Amino acid sequence: MKPKFLFITLFLISSFVFSQSVNVKGVVTDETDMPLPGVNVIVKNTTKGTSTDFDGNYILDDVSINSILVFSYVGYQTQEITVTSTSETINVVLLEDAAQLDEVVVIGYGTQRKKEVTGAVSVVDSKAIEKLNPQRVEQALQGQIAGVNITSASGSPGSGANIRIRGISTNGDNRPLILVDGNVIEDLSVLNPSDIKSVNVLKDATAGIYGVRAANGVILITTKTGRKESELKFQVDTYTGIQSTSKKIDLLNARDYAIYVNDAADETIYYVYPNSGTDWQEEVFRDAPMSNINISANGGTEKAAYSAGISYLTQDGIVGGDKSNFSRLTGRLNLQYDILENLKLTATGLYTNSEKNNLPEGGIGAVLYNAVNVNPDLPVRDLDGNYSTVDAVTQIEIINPLA
Repeated sequence: MKPKFLFITLFLISSFVFSQSVNVKGVVTDETDMPLPGVNVIVKNTTKGTSTDFDGNYILDDVSINSILVFSYVGYQTQEITVTSTSETINVVLLEDAAQLDEVVVIGYGTQRKKEVTGAVSVVDSKAIEKLNPQRVEQALQGQIAGVNITSASGSPGSGANIRIRGISTNGDNRPLILVDGNVIEDLSVLNPSDIKSVNVLKDATAGIYGVRAANGVILITTKTGRKESELKFQVDTYTGIQSTSKKIDLLNARDYAIYVNDAADETIYYVYPNSGTDWQEEVFRDAPMSNINISANGGTEKAAYSAGISYLTQDGIVGGDKSNFSRLTGRLNLQYDILENLKLTATGLYTNSEKNNLPEGGIGAVLYNAVNVNPDLPVRDLDGNYSTVDAVTQIEIINPLA
């Protein structure tokens, strides 16, 4: 009897194990019973999944019991369905995501709902900008829009960036056309990112109204406005932080430098004062403070809507301290007033005052160039308290980076 009992027990355990997964299939349709091709069907928290075919059919093998299937499709609400022991067929009806489809985008000829736009229009709204908390508008677009390349040739405070929407041209100007509330501007540094409601990037024929100036694409920026029949609301946002360098170049200290020079001269000379010398990177890099404050007011009456904001940003550089910094004061005022039923007055005012101090960058004379090339056995200051002078034995134009 014991062998038979053992065999029956093992058989039951095996049956229980094999029943923990099922093959799932089904059809995904919309509310009108039309099949949806290309719907993503993913097992939640895994990389296992598939997509529906042209007729909306899908098949998933070996799906564990109690797993959650996630059905997602652009323009439709995502659905999650739990797999049970009897879930061999799961048919799904996806509902339209009205909020996503009714999102208003700005194009050259006005505004349209997102589902009505067939051109290449990308949007970055104020919520996405607030999450990034950028110092400049270009930073809010970086990595957010496909086909838009943003590069910076400098890391100094307040430095600008190059925006390329349609790649790099072999000649001519590559900059896109930039409009703020319908007005052309050349420099995005005059804008406070917190004042922006949305950024729309036009990359094809949707920008045709702007003619040849739109050959490199168009960036349409809409600033925040008030709402009619709303109470006056004030909002204050502020932050402060410290910036520091994340990595330094490995260089020889004074002792290792002396050994290297002695080996080159093929002489046995012992270093008299075996200390580490001057770490020039440690001397030039600083913890740089940065702070920003935004104050805004929004409201409206039966016929008018108004929005105003003021912002002040100050940022020091991690190289040079107070010798490399950036400050910006911006003010904004938007006013909309219904004069008549078919006549509306819209006024927008922007004010910017910025100051920027830069250090030499790139090549000979740059602070970082001198910091990585000056001898580590040279002190920062001489015995008289003056900045030390670099000997011209290397035949390279190097100076004390702190001088």
